[in-house]
Amino acid sequence: MAGIDNITGRILKDAQAEADGIIAKAKKKADKILRKAQAEAAETSKAAQVRTEREVKTYEARIASSCDIAGKKAVLAARQDLIEKVTEQAYKKLNEQDTASYFDLMRNILLKSVRAENGVISFSEKDLSRIPESFRTEAGKIASRAGGSLSFDSKPAPIESGFILSYGGIEENCSLKSIFAANKDQIQDTAMKVLFS
Repeated sequence: MAGIDNITGRILKDAQAEADGIIAKAKKKADKILRKAQAEAAETSKAAQVRTEREVKTYEARIASSCDIAGKKAVLAARQDLIEKVTEQAYKKLNEQDTASYFDLMRNILLKSVRAENGVISFSEKDLSRIPESFRTEAGKIASRAGGSLSFDSKPAPIESGFILSYGGIEENCSLKSIFAANKDQIQDTAMKVLFS
């Protein structure tokens, strides 16, 4: 029996040695797999961090660009608002000039608008009551030099300021509002140069 016990002991010892070897190999293999997994995880984490940083920078650039565009739009809107206010003030100042200065302006407008025809000039209700006799005389001379004539309409024109010239049923609106509207771009360009240069 001692022989059987020796054989059994030896088999058990060999089996244990073989099991220990298998376990050691498995442990080595597991350690290798673990190290590889850790390296891959670190690489994936690093790539994710780089990708995240790139996305954050792209997002920051987009936000900065949006802020820049919004800032430029706000500045442009403020400038446009200021230009419109200056234009309105210029219109108001011309409209509220003293009689002599106002009709001097009307004379200059008439010089550019009169035709070599017989026409009628109609003023706003406000202006109709304050036309100086000297302007009436000057308007007649301007029309005559152009090869035509002008008569003054006693009825007010439906405008705030300025006048309307009528030649054979064709009207030319020489109101300040009309002149400002026709020259809006030029007036705004001039205001922009004066304000922002």
